Amino acid sequence: MKKHNIGRGPAALAEQKALLIALSDDLTLPLLQIRSSLELLEHADFSKKTAREQSRIMLMSAENGLQLTEAYRLVLQLEKLHELPLEPVAIGAVLEEVAHQLSPYAWEYSTRVEVDVQGRLAPVLAHPPSLAAAIQCLSSSLIRAQVGQKKDKNYRIILGAHRAGGEISTGVFTNMQGLSDRTLRAARSLVGNSRQPMNSLPSGAASGVLIADVLCAAMWQPLRAAAHRNMNGLAVTIPASKQLQFV
Repeated sequence: MKKHNIGRGPAALAEQKALLIALSDDLTLPLLQIRSSLELLEHADFSKKTAREQSRIMLMSAENGLQLTEAYRLVLQLEKLHELPLEPVAIGAVLEEVAHQLSPYAWEYSTRVEVDVQGRLAPVLAHPPSLAAAIQCLSSSLIRAQVGQKKDKNYRIILGAHRAGGEISTGVFTNMQGLSDRTLRAARSLVGNSRQPMNSLPSGAASGVLIADVLCAAMWQPLRAAAHRNMNGLAVTIPASKQLQFV
């Protein structure tokens, strides 16, 4: 069990305000996409192919919005806990599951999702729902961010994990520029008065990073800038579990 400080004190309230405003801004994008698709479908001369395409866009937009709101609900649920229940988790299995769930979404953004776990890693001590939600929100945000930065037709992100001393580092990595500890510090210092808290991220991507940061901090420590396989990204370092529950 790990004690945490989500929702405690003025600083935490300011963080929650900033996070809520970023979330409301980011939810505007999928809602606008759904509205545009519905307006297009109101025309009588659309083809079945157009209808299928717009239905697919609406589905992906709805999934994006639901993912953010569910992760934010998890943040709010954690506020009610005095201690965060941690248990041994196979990090490779978590990354594989998130990658599988992300595949349809990543395909829409011409992005290839890879899982790279270096070596045979011991289970980590984490809160499974928080870890999965953090990796998923972070992945979705960086997928949108790199597409917003470059005009390539093929993109790539890595859900990676490797040993860092006596602990294990895991995160999401891309070729995107501008991800740094300074950027994260600036985002955490907001009091909710900015429309776009992370200048290196396009509209629709900031709240996912901030939610992932809060969830990782609740488990052990906040996100930090890191590298994996010569790619930059954001990661969290988690201690290996001393309980041998996996073979």
